[in-house]
Amino acid sequence: MRLGIDVFKENSEKILKKRNIVLITGSSNIDSDGIPVYQVVKKSAGKQLKGIWSLQHGFFVDKQDNMVLSDSFHWKEFDIEIKSLYGNKLLPEPEWLKGVKALLIDVFDVGTRVYTFVNHVLMIMKFLSGKNIDIIVVDRPNPLNGMDCEGNVMKEEYFSIVGQIPVPMRHSLTAGEFLSYGLNHYGLDLQLEVIMNKNWKREAFFNGTWTYPSPNMPGFNTALVYPGAVMLEGTNLSEGRGTTRPFELIGAPFIDNRHLVKELQQLNINGVIFVPDYFKPEFSKFVGEICQGILVHPEDPEKFQSFHVYYEIIRLIAQHYPGQFEWKQPPYEFEYERLPIDMICGSDFIRTSIEKNLAFDAIKPAIDAEIRKYKESVVDFLLY
Repeated sequence: MRLGIDVFKENSEKILKKRNIVLITGSSNIDSDGIPVYQVVKKSAGKQLKGIWSLQHGFFVDKQDNMVLSDSFHWKEFDIEIKSLYGNKLLPEPEWLKGVKALLIDVFDVGTRVYTFVNHVLMIMKFLSGKNIDIIVVDRPNPLNGMDCEGNVMKEEYFSIVGQIPVPMRHSLTAGEFLSYGLNHYGLDLQLEVIMNKNWKREAFFNGTWTYPSPNMPGFNTALVYPGAVMLEGTNLSEGRGTTRPFELIGAPFIDNRHLVKELQQLNINGVIFVPDYFKPEFSKFVGEICQGILVHPEDPEKFQSFHVYYEIIRLIAQHYPGQFEWKQPPYEFEYERLPIDMICGSDFIRTSIEKNLAFDAIKPAIDAEIRKYKESVVDFLLY
């Protein structure tokens, strides 16, 4: 299997067509030989590379979650301007576009709608519509495979940087497919070219070198649990930030973890093992406090359904600790009014279902119906 950046490296002159470009990427993105993408592009484009733009977490992937802003700077070592799009403004300044004919985009998406990279790129595409600047997407496989979907489909009135198009939480698309679908959804006036992966099969899970796309996404298992675990960001429960197992660990000082594990085991959810555990976050929620919690261990990636698992975890905690469990209040990802959990879930359906103490099996038919309709709508945009 060859990544889009490998294909670009072999055909860069034909792809660039002497156009001046800006690269949107993070420093940790690499090709199949372990060479950073920015080095590959600089070698291929030379003086045609006019700058690099960074998204959430910054170019060096050193910024934490949720509105921790990045700075623009001149990178002396590489002699290039790094412009942050995750700062006081989320869109480029007009002078940044002077002489630029195309954006070259290589982002490490993890297959979950809430991950901001491809949503942010789509926001930039909307801004550039009609401005005669082309978009070249250097594609990567979806690490969670290109077949399976989870979670309800986002409603348009909840669109934000954590969701720009009506897709389920686990969306099954590559970055190129996501942006192609988004271009059509908004009817954008721009040229989009996708440099496709070679020999990637939709049923394949991640196969390659994991290179830390964001500070709390250290490995494949983190991405596997993320479609459900990200809902924890909308609560006062710790999602394991400040530990070495973010999103795999969940807990709070007020939880009886052994009782919680016993109840979860009684639900007989396939593909997962629940382990009672204790942890002390070094930052984020409950910093310096001992949390009783659980470690969510996906036993079988093909059977594991993260959205189901974490829905039930949150529901049980909300049921048993009504005076201590809380929904997180705004702001969240530049939204200052709507509840973070509704922003994350793309509607108020999940929150209200938990508040009604509805088991996941009670809402699954509605979610499955949304996913079936979604899969029909996206079929024309699948590239593999």
